[in-house]
Amino acid sequence: MKTHFIFDLDDTLTNSYEFNQQMFVETFLPHISDIDEQYVRDVHFRSRGKSMHLQFEEIVSKLNLKLDPEQLVKENEELHIKNVDRIGSFESVEELLKMFKANNKLVSLCTNRQYGSLRRILDNNNLTHYFENIISCLDEGYEKPDPKCLLDIVNKYDLPKDNYLYFGDSKTDHDFAKNAGIDFVIIDQYLNQKKFFKVILQAFF
Repeated sequence: MKTHFIFDLDDTLTNSYEFNQQMFVETFLPHISDIDEQYVRDVHFRSRGKSMHLQFEEIVSKLNLKLDPEQLVKENEELHIKNVDRIGSFESVEELLKMFKANNKLVSLCTNRQYGSLRRILDNNNLTHYFENIISCLDEGYEKPDPKCLLDIVNKYDLPKDNYLYFGDSKTDHDFAKNAGIDFVIIDQYLNQKKFFKVILQAFF
């Protein structure tokens, strides 16, 4: 029986893909106003789950830009914090978390999103209090798919690994959970009309 559920954030719990992509584009605009926006969007689309600095590095290298990818990551996070109230959770996310807690399940969050915007998103959507652990792998220095942050949660509790289940949305999340040796569910909210958790609740609870 699963007793501890661990979630990714973006595109798993929150409807953030279009917002994230727009912020990705807008990070470049103060530096290069005529940048090929479609190319930037394409990189973002096929890099879902990849760390931000790798995405910025790819564009900087491909377009031979004289920009620091690490600085772009910082500027991107600043844009996110400034505009983060535009990110909402998917339908029935809070109901699902509430159901887990009512049934004495543990719930945690483990994401590559930085703490600054992460905490604002959770607070804005009334989700913070549902989580036993909230971890930014990027800020902790061990980005997914490095399993360190996930294993830190697992090792915190006296539970066998088969008690854990990780929810994510990308190949990176798949590798993350697999590297940690725990079970996982990889979902595409957008293929499921942004109603995956609503359908699950209606079907089984």
